[in-house]
Amino acid sequence: MESLFLWEIGTPVVYGIWLLVFVLQVAVAEINRRWNWTIFVFWTVGGLLLMPYAAKVAVPIVGWFPFGKYAIMVATATMTGFLLWWGKRNPVKAHRYAIWMGVALWVGLAANIMEANIRDITIYLSAGDYYACAADWQCLREINATHAAEMINGLPESRGVTAALHSPEWYQAVAANFEAGHVGIDPETGFRTIGGYWNIMSAVAGLLNIITITGLGKIFITSRKDQKVKGLIWVDMVWPWVIAYDLWNHAFLYNSLADYTWYCTFALLLACTIPAFTWAKGQWIWFRCFTLMFWIAANNLLPSLLVPPGIMHNYATMDPMANIVSAVLALASNIALFIYWLYKIIKYKRNPLTGVLYCETKEFAEIMRTHADEKDKYFVVDHTKATPKELGFEPESDTPPKDGWVGVMPWWKNDKRFDKPRTPIEADERAAKKIALGNETGNEKA
Repeated sequence: MESLFLWEIGTPVVYGIWLLVFVLQVAVAEINRRWNWTIFVFWTVGGLLLMPYAAKVAVPIVGWFPFGKYAIMVATATMTGFLLWWGKRNPVKAHRYAIWMGVALWVGLAANIMEANIRDITIYLSAGDYYACAADWQCLREINATHAAEMINGLPESRGVTAALHSPEWYQAVAANFEAGHVGIDPETGFRTIGGYWNIMSAVAGLLNIITITGLGKIFITSRKDQKVKGLIWVDMVWPWVIAYDLWNHAFLYNSLADYTWYCTFALLLACTIPAFTWAKGQWIWFRCFTLMFWIAANNLLPSLLVPPGIMHNYATMDPMANIVSAVLALASNIALFIYWLYKIIKYKRNPLTGVLYCETKEFAEIMRTHADEKDKYFVVDHTKATPKELGFEPESDTPPKDGWVGVMPWWKNDKRFDKPRTPIEADERAAKKIALGNETGNEKA
């Protein structure tokens, strides 16, 4: 079949299903954003109630790993939804404990990336075993025997084989096609894969992507009163990081789940990136969480439909050059991001976790103008030298509101916010008492 570098040229059905999957993913995440109760109904209660069914139908087909991912995503979606729900109702605490909200989101995000890095390295180390299994007709027969669905017939390597289906001769011919194409197969999952140095490149890119996550202490909830839809705003997660993440995630999945990537990278990544760059700026983490939740749930609840081979799948070309190009783009973009990250930290003397790094970018300013009220405009940059006016946030006044939010870290013993016009620490009575106690202790030691 003809191909376009990464994937084969599919049938009209494949493109129609792709559009349906894309629309459904965006729609579900948007519904969850607008009506938060749907998160707890669909994903918390529904997700838990459907776990026994998912284990029954998915594990025999795809194994325990996707089911474990499903359980993790139920917990992650519940936590993310709770943070938005709780933040709307407890603005003082949400700002006081913003760093812990950020840490919770960081743990979920970093754990998912690191899990992928480990998988990349595993594929690199196991590449020889995967190639050997694919070239062994008995190993292919064993894959079909140990899975509750057809895993081999329908794959590109089975095309043109005229021997009786599932006969030794049929498996031998399929194995010969695998060997001729130098394509491997994971005996545990039944997924085609090819391993090589590109796996290591992708894993390094993923590690850099974790390191460059910033702005944990300045996550806030939409506070402008004219914004009817309140979002969970991770304002420092601007386009350099998002694009680097997307390129890394595509490279990883193309390395490990190549035949899934028509949907789980091309559709899934666009379903969170497009909203984050258009009508839901600053909310990439939200759309990433709930589009992924939708896709993982669908794969566990409808594995017979969504696990290849099947009519809805557009298969990867299994051309090593596609893996290499994907990995090179992922690594190059994340190295560039890391250099930019270092530049911001060193030049401006900023802490990438407690404060923000990218407040000079146009995207950052647009997010602040769209989602932040006067209090948040001063809160977000109280660790930086520049003022909201200098950064283009368009504050109503050059004087910070006296009843604004205080960006004090829980472990501080004194106020380390930048020495400039800022909301007085007394605006948060609890933070003020903590800092005062820290100053008294320091004076006694002196």
